[in-house]
Amino acid sequence: MSTMIPNADALVTYIKQFTGSTNDAEIKQCIFLAEMSMRNLEIPALRTDPWTTLGTCASDGSLPIPADMLKPILFFQQGTPNTMPGSGTGPYIVYDRIGERDMISQILIQNLYMNPVNIANVVRGQFAEVGQSYNFSPLTSSGTVINMYYYKTWPLLFSQETAPYIASSTGTISAWSGTDPYTITITDLEDSSVFGEGEFITATAGTGFLTNGLCYVTGIVDANTITALSYGTNEPIGGTITNITITDPDVQTNVVLQSWPEGYIYGTLREYYLKRKMADDAAVWSAKFENAWKIIEDQNSKGKWSGGHNKMWSVWQPRQMRRYATK
Repeated sequence: MSTMIPNADALVTYIKQFTGSTNDAEIKQCIFLAEMSMRNLEIPALRTDPWTTLGTCASDGSLPIPADMLKPILFFQQGTPNTMPGSGTGPYIVYDRIGERDMISQILIQNLYMNPVNIANVVRGQFAEVGQSYNFSPLTSSGTVINMYYYKTWPLLFSQETAPYIASSTGTISAWSGTDPYTITITDLEDSSVFGEGEFITATAGTGFLTNGLCYVTGIVDANTITALSYGTNEPIGGTITNITITDPDVQTNVVLQSWPEGYIYGTLREYYLKRKMADDAAVWSAKFENAWKIIEDQNSKGKWSGGHNKMWSVWQPRQMRRYATK
């Protein structure tokens, strides 16, 4: 973790000292504007672990798009759910991304071909966004487990909310482990996207009990599920909870601040001087921000950070589909 800017409050203090400002609210607004220009950032810290990030296909074979997904890199299937590489039973299918029009065409003719089953080689498949889900070719069935490798969104440091608010009226503590702190999984939320990593939460006990101490969000699993870390003398109880409330909307740190603090500093100073109508100073910091961004883009273009390539289709995937035999 970067020790230069350890958390959000330290960032505000640094910018205030650098500029001579005494207005915390103004600096936080400038940080928020800088974050808006960094939302498409692709850095290694934002990538998922594909061996533990698993998605389960719905009854129609589609996979709901994860709430925390920024950009997909690669999906693959081992045949059986397992967190270790190469320990499934097949078929081993690596899915390349294609357009939704091509995917719909593939689905229409899918039943005219034989699907690969239990074969000892890697098959190149395709996936595409159709509606709010991903569809796959060869077709996946209900319950199929997909390993997902993608760039995640990241929580903004300062929320525009200033007071505690109910983020979900319902929820269920479906699993927990450990001992003070406890790692908790909360499912059946109305919408997990309103939560951010690092936000502190409380909940009204029902058949389940969250904590008698501090509890904060550690991750967004899917559209209705989050994980949290709870500190308290009383252990959690599985069951329903209500009125899940975010008590502190501000997030003190995120992976972008930890791994790319110069982006936060340059971007915030650019917004600060733009707000002050000091165009020349703003241009200086804008140029510094762009140069820092280009270093990251250069690494992505070389394939070092982008997952191997940045083409829509994999370089190994033939344009003419030859992986089927007709029935």
